[in-house]
Amino acid sequence: MRAMHPVIIAPTVDRSVLGIMVDFAKAVSYYSADLRSDRGLMGLEDWLAKTPCHAGLAGDRVVFPDRKAPDLLRARWLVDTPLQPTGDANVVH
Repeated sequence: MRAMHPVIIAPTVDRSVLGIMVDFAKAVSYYSADLRSDRGLMGLEDWLAKTPCHAGLAGDRVVFPDRKAPDLLRARWLVDTPLQPTGDANVVH
């Protein structure tokens, strides 16, 4: 729960993303596995990750979260990771 703080409320840049979040919330009731099982929320997360999303994209482009999220995280990681060694032998990049 600490990782979820602070909460910041601000206008959205793209309302279609909010629509996808609402769709995901509604889809939970159609998830066939028991959320109290061993897979529980991780199973639900995997199931939603394979759900096609179409938000604010031109044409008929569809994004699948399980494919797009790693690309976005990798790109963000590369931007935030220094390319030169820091000189600290204890730091692993």
